[in-house]
Amino acid sequence: MKKFTYLFLLLHSICCFSQKTANLCGEYKYAVPDNMPLNEAKKIATERARLDAIAKEFGTSISQTNLSSTHTKDGETQSDFLSMGGTEVNGTWLGDKNSPEIYIDYEQDMLVVHAKVCGTAREITRAQTDLTTKILCNEVESERFNNNNRIALQFRSPIDGYLAIFLRNDYTDIVSCLLPYETENGKARSINRNKTHHLLSTKDPLYPYREETILVTDRDIEFNTIIFVFSEKEFTMPNTENGEYLPELSVEAFTKWLRRNRIKDEHMQVIEKNIEIRK
Repeated sequence: MKKFTYLFLLLHSICCFSQKTANLCGEYKYAVPDNMPLNEAKKIATERARLDAIAKEFGTSISQTNLSSTHTKDGETQSDFLSMGGTEVNGTWLGDKNSPEIYIDYEQDMLVVHAKVCGTAREITRAQTDLTTKILCNEVESERFNNNNRIALQFRSPIDGYLAIFLRNDYTDIVSCLLPYETENGKARSINRNKTHHLLSTKDPLYPYREETILVTDRDIEFNTIIFVFSEKEFTMPNTENGEYLPELSVEAFTKWLRRNRIKDEHMQVIEKNIEIRK
């Protein structure tokens, strides 16, 4: 049985042909709501600082986002659907140049997280590839888990390509590779167009374990991030200087690896999703 400890958060999928890249900086002050974990507030402030930098450089456009979640209440499965209008930035963040600067303060009796970032971004000049990602809790699509719930992932693309999936643990600063599996020789998974790929599941012919993957935590509530990396081109997974595959690495090392790949490969798309696990 394979066990992981994690959680995830936000969908961010981008693909572009633009040759225009820029070095830029942004900042954001985030008033922390009551009962929100400080680590979560830091992540939100940092992400919005990146969006602020991109918006100032490349502008924004009107968008509509549909969100859905499924949860269980009183023994019954319920689904919620929300459609929101808003704006999207016309660029994608390729990576930080240095670690984000985070400041914690109180303003008008509110806890405020102030994030400053500098990095590289690329302008978006064409529609993104319509990738489909799903997180399943006990075979039901959901971003909310209880301890020992089963997790599986689904991925679908209208084009052929290559896929890797990572788990970023925000409590340990470690990034672990979920796909390819440890039996796949450290190569990104080949993806066939218009096929639903079942991953982290015994439905996957390449899944090397007899039992399904489960989520476990020793915290009351835990938040981590699942990162899907997809490209039309085959890409090299994280390696040591000697060329040995690294199934686990620090957040800093992973960020540098991802940034190098995204700068070289304009077709590379990254989707981040968060979930929560409750003890």
